[in-house]
Amino acid sequence: MANTFRLWWQRRVSSPGPDGLSRRRIQALRVIVSLLVISLVVVSATAIHLAQTQASTPGHQGRADRTSTDQHTAAAPTAMDTEALRAASQSRQQAAGWVADQVGRSVIVACDPLMCTALQRHGFPAANLTPVVPGTGDPLGSGVVVSTQAVREALGSRLTSVYAPLVIASFGAGQSLVQILATAPDGAAAYQAAEQADFKARRLAGRQLLRNKNVYLSKAAAADLASGQVDARLLITLAALARQPVSVLSFGGAGPGAAAGVPLLAMDIRSTGPRYLQGLLAFLAGQRAPLLAAASVSHAGKITIVHVKFTAPSPTGLLAKT
Repeated sequence: MANTFRLWWQRRVSSPGPDGLSRRRIQALRVIVSLLVISLVVVSATAIHLAQTQASTPGHQGRADRTSTDQHTAAAPTAMDTEALRAASQSRQQAAGWVADQVGRSVIVACDPLMCTALQRHGFPAANLTPVVPGTGDPLGSGVVVSTQAVREALGSRLTSVYAPLVIASFGAGQSLVQILATAPDGAAAYQAAEQADFKARRLAGRQLLRNKNVYLSKAAAADLASGQVDARLLITLAALARQPVSVLSFGGAGPGAAAGVPLLAMDIRSTGPRYLQGLLAFLAGQRAPLLAAASVSHAGKITIVHVKFTAPSPTGLLAKT
């Protein structure tokens, strides 16, 4: 390009033409030619720069997109893991609180090490905790098994098919699921047979109490008695109290998510006066295990209520001995 302009300059501008170009006209042509050369250089440089930019941008953008995607993919499992850990911790704490409040302190509880630690923090006796780890064998020396993901992995399908078939409370779901299971000392089949026999005995005893003229029941309480849902220890206690008039407001105390047929462990009795209250509390405090219940008093307006509660798990066969 430069050689072409130089030769053109020499022929057309530097050499005097036949028409006798003046010096001023020569200078004007030189200015015009210089501007044209500069314009061509600028346009060429701009075109080269744009071509390089377009060539590099797709690759760079692709790398940026891949980097962003990779970072998102790497971050997602971390967030999910954190949520799973939070859910498992919440279920563990709820289960530990329930066991510490509802399970008898003399009961041996089998649990994974984390759950055993949580139970100790909630006040359950460390001496009555049996850790479950891989290779443990079986939890049949315990009265209750706290089934967490770690325990399920350690004991496999035999946990519920052989060792502990009955769910008496449940918390959470999925891998964060924590279930409180009643242990079957003689195996699942024998335990289920004992449960069926105990249910029939509870239903029979409940219907007998319905015919007792000293027992006053709310509609819901009467339905619980008739259906065999009331714990045998409550039935025996109520039968003893029925030597004089007794008013039962309600039965309750079932664990959250308990299996169908798990007995109700608590009842609320209405006190008829200070003397009745004193005698009732003295009677309850004078009982021996397994008929020794926890008793507390509350007030709803002018009504005084005595709360009677037995611990889990519910024993079987007591009504056959009375």
